[in-house]
Amino acid sequence: MSDFKKILIATDDGPTSEIVALKGFQLGKKLNAEIALVSVVDTTVLVSETGATSQELAEIIKSNHVDNQQILIEKVFGDFKIWSFVEQGNPYEAILRVAKEWEADLVVLGTHGRTGLSSLLVGSVSEKVIRHSTIPIFIVPTKHD
Repeated sequence: MSDFKKILIATDDGPTSEIVALKGFQLGKKLNAEIALVSVVDTTVLVSETGATSQELAEIIKSNHVDNQQILIEKVFGDFKIWSFVEQGNPYEAILRVAKEWEADLVVLGTHGRTGLSSLLVGSVSEKVIRHSTIPIFIVPTKHD
């Protein structure tokens, strides 16, 4: 029997989300675990040049995350029942908060999102989750050659 009964897969809207979700799903199925997806609207970097408030902008981005997560769920998980969370705030803090509240036994992360130069080596969000997590982390390498 596995100690990993609940697996939380953290994705962003980047091109590697499908790879991370698929690896997390394969692991979850093998371990017969419950699976959840979490995406985070990074409100620490929201700046609007359109006159929208940061809260309005966050709601628009959150709606996009919900839509993109639903597409990812249909594409990767099909009819498999999974939990879904779309949060706002600092990404690594939100991932760890959801992991704690949902009582996840394992967090699955990719090495790179869309953060460009700030994602040196592992990636800034992944690195902070690894550093601050009290539960095991499963890292999926997503660097393109």
